[in-house]
Amino acid sequence: MTKQEKLALIERAIANIEICCCYFSYDNNYFCYYPNAVNQKFILGQEEFDFLLDGYSIRKMSYLKKVKIQDDKCNEISKELGITAQVQNPEIDISSWENIFHSLKALNDIIIIEDEINEKFAIGIVQKVLKNKLYFLEFDANGVWNDCQLEIPYSTITSVKWNTRYITAWKKYLKLK
Repeated sequence: MTKQEKLALIERAIANIEICCCYFSYDNNYFCYYPNAVNQKFILGQEEFDFLLDGYSIRKMSYLKKVKIQDDKCNEISKELGITAQVQNPEIDISSWENIFHSLKALNDIIIIEDEINEKFAIGIVQKVLKNKLYFLEFDANGVWNDCQLEIPYSTITSVKWNTRYITAWKKYLKLK
């Protein structure tokens, strides 16, 4: 599948509020998204799992192997359940990692940054955004904020997530910095 074919399908899905099955090179499973925005570098979408929207995710287009629009009974059920009516574009600038993280920092909220190739995961808040990396304050599995910031090069990031059920649960039990 060419890059242009992938872009065209995602743009169609955005225009028609259709769910996409996205296959990325670092995972054998596919991810279901209602895409909100796309460009040559990134795809931004709301993740869908079992007829529930689960926050937003931004992933690199360079890792997208294949995409298909889900055209089955699940799509029909999602429409009847009102899932498609809940799809909203969060208006995040996806022109570069630097702009993405400036936008997310402005939300002043907890995010998840992943490197799925090397199985790394960080949850916390953006502290400082630079041209090629960011500084990130994370907390551990006990909800304790680390004393020092992580330095995360953009080249290691495969996905960024926010507003997920996982994050929402943490926010109930965590003191924000």
